Amino acid sequence: MNALGNWNSLLSTWKQVDKSVDTAVIGDLIEFLLPWSGLSHWAVYVGEGHVMHFGVGDENTTQKACRSFIKLLIPKSGSILKKTRICTQMISEIRVPPGTTIRVNNNKHKLAPSTLDEILYRCHTFHHQEFTYDMVNFNSEHFATFIRYGQAMGNQISLKPNNKANADTTQTLQMIMQQRSETEI
Repeated sequence: MNALGNWNSLLSTWKQVDKSVDTAVIGDLIEFLLPWSGLSHWAVYVGEGHVMHFGVGDENTTQKACRSFIKLLIPKSGSILKKTRICTQMISEIRVPPGTTIRVNNNKHKLAPSTLDEILYRCHTFHHQEFTYDMVNFNSEHFATFIRYGQAMGNQISLKPNNKANADTTQTLQMIMQQRSETEI
């Protein structure tokens, strides 16, 4: 590979991993702070360098924005929009733009975390489930906060007040958990 190819490869994988990630414990929120946009991708630490997240983080920002824009224009477009799987990945394998800062951030939502058993149960319930990404009502932050706190919250979308639970998303996720619980009995 030529020198330019090596440089492009280095730039495409450059990330700033905060030391807090080294001491993450199961249930911690991992924030992938994207450069220049002020937006973040969120995940929940599940141990051994792995996080569970709304896999849409592997799409680029343009793809996510287009998907959300279509959803706003055509609210019943869910069937034409691809669904995204909740997945578990090594932190190092999640594709993010160059310059992304990765850190533990449990302080943004000002809520007490659920018990470890509740967090693990939610992780188990939603692993490999598929959902349609919605930047305003159901994004990676909504998913991660629901796993940690039992409430779907989003602080990064300016259309919503900070630290306000998204009640519709929370109810939907609680209903899915209830249905899954009933089928396991």
